[in-house]
Amino acid sequence: MLLHIISKADWAAAQSAGSIAPAGEGFVHCSDRGVVHVTAGRFFHGQSGLLLLEIDPKLLGVPVRWEAVADSPLWFPHVYGPIPVDAVVAVHEFPCAPDGSFVLPETVAVL
Repeated sequence: MLLHIISKADWAAAQSAGSIAPAGEGFVHCSDRGVVHVTAGRFFHGQSGLLLLEIDPKLLGVPVRWEAVADSPLWFPHVYGPIPVDAVVAVHEFPCAPDGSFVLPETVAVL
């Protein structure tokens, strides 16, 4: 399962459009359970109104590449094409803790 952090507003827009469009670099940033906290802490620290999407890579129809990130030993899945909303198999509230950090929803942590 791939995970994608998205604002509630952007998820509503994606549902209307039928997909999550790739960012300017040509892919949609995703994570897995082991690294999503790194993504959340670095790019979303303290933000509210977020969702955590579970995406089934078998339902994508576009390439997924695991790629290293500069200055990090971690690898992240990048989806090279739009993510159809039908590939999203679960949507979870993703609130930050009082200190601005994030904890995986229990249902995701036990996948």
